[in-house]
Amino acid sequence: ALYQFLIENHFDRRDILLALGGGVVGDLTGFTAATYLRGIDFIQIPTTLLSQVDSSIGGKTGIDFMQYKNMVGAFYQPKLVYMNLSVLHSLPGKWLIAHEKEIWALDPEILEEMIYISCNIKRDVVERDPKEQGERALLNFGHTIGHAIEKLSDFSLYHGECVGLGIVAASYLSMQLGHISKEDFEKIQNALSLFELPTQMDGFNAEKVLSATKSDKKMVGNQVKFILLKEIGNAYIYRELTDEQILDGIRYVCHS
Repeated sequence: ALYQFLIENHFDRRDILLALGGGVVGDLTGFTAATYLRGIDFIQIPTTLLSQVDSSIGGKTGIDFMQYKNMVGAFYQPKLVYMNLSVLHSLPGKWLIAHEKEIWALDPEILEEMIYISCNIKRDVVERDPKEQGERALLNFGHTIGHAIEKLSDFSLYHGECVGLGIVAASYLSMQLGHISKEDFEKIQNALSLFELPTQMDGFNAEKVLSATKSDKKMVGNQVKFILLKEIGNAYIYRELTDEQILDGIRYVCHS
């Protein structure tokens, strides 16, 4: 269809193709440019993170043939690779949400990608702060209130369920502080719900959860060290929450 379009619209060797999109678009456009009229110019404009760091660089182009991957292709360099980082803001906010069905189906390729990326995030943080003197604490997102709920449940709830509740509470507090929007807060809740993690729970007394939170090892002096969000994917350490603010977050997830 692409060749037909070029032919019918009289593209010639002085014309140029623009590959605006992810890796598949770049491969298809590059291979077409390499083979149409024995080669015309093209420019890569990658719009996904992976295409920006990998597939748009190096001149590999190709298409899948039947069930065989990249069996038809050419080494053909673009005239320019233009990366505008602002396009990444238009991508879906949650990779996990986009791959919900494959994750539930335990698709090995998707699981490998999910685990690799998750491990890489942790590796990156731990290498910079192996003994949690600073930013490694960011990995505790959701754990402060989560640990308190876990303790008060007498460990009848899974750790992941409790951390999920803690994530909701921390995200709610981030919204109340004006850092994330209501829409982003709802995205976080919906992402947890997709994987059947609770976002609210009956049967817990908010004051008791607060008290258990204050006995957590994450206390610094008399202050609870919270991990909150400036935006989705951008966390920070906050020590200035009042008891009433913390109770507000706890009450949102724990209905007495």
